[in-house]
Amino acid sequence: MLMVAGPNGAGKTTLTTALRGKRIDFGVYINPDDIAGTLSGSYEERVRKAQALADEQRDRCLKELKSFSFETVMSHPSKIDLLSRAKKLGFKTIMYFVGTDDPSTNIERVAARVQQGGHDVPSNKVVERWARTMENLGRAMEVADTSYIFDNSSIDVGPRLILNVARLEGKLVARHVNAASIPDWAVQHALWPTIDFDE
Repeated sequence: MLMVAGPNGAGKTTLTTALRGKRIDFGVYINPDDIAGTLSGSYEERVRKAQALADEQRDRCLKELKSFSFETVMSHPSKIDLLSRAKKLGFKTIMYFVGTDDPSTNIERVAARVQQGGHDVPSNKVVERWARTMENLGRAMEVADTSYIFDNSSIDVGPRLILNVARLEGKLVARHVNAASIPDWAVQHALWPTIDFDE
């Protein structure tokens, strides 16, 4: 099971496209934003319906033990519960997380996306979810077998891998760290004090 997570406007779809270009196996790909784009109704109604349909697809993949992937804002702890459920069923769980330094960056990107015909997210929702998503990052890292953490704060650089950790024998072990420029958000929210950098 592969989960691409991050706040609204952080660059999840950009990262997903880049990963697919590297021929990473995504299995059955489930994207609530794509589903919402096919629905009618208000923003809230479409989001709610799309989430329910995406949940159904994920549950089906778990039941059938099918490899699958999905994008999520991860602002709700249910996605961490999903990681736990998948692990108990024998899935290898991989998280690709893309973050930014400040929700104002995400608001600007959502606005730019709307100008290009993409879906909108109200600014207050972007700010609320940014905070909740960052709070959930550490919990998700505790559960996932492997976590790849990307910073996408700069519009000029694109998603930049800053940390890759694996859960080995009950502890988080760093496999790769870009020590040259670690953003504050990663130090604050990516379990920095608990990671073993000596392996």
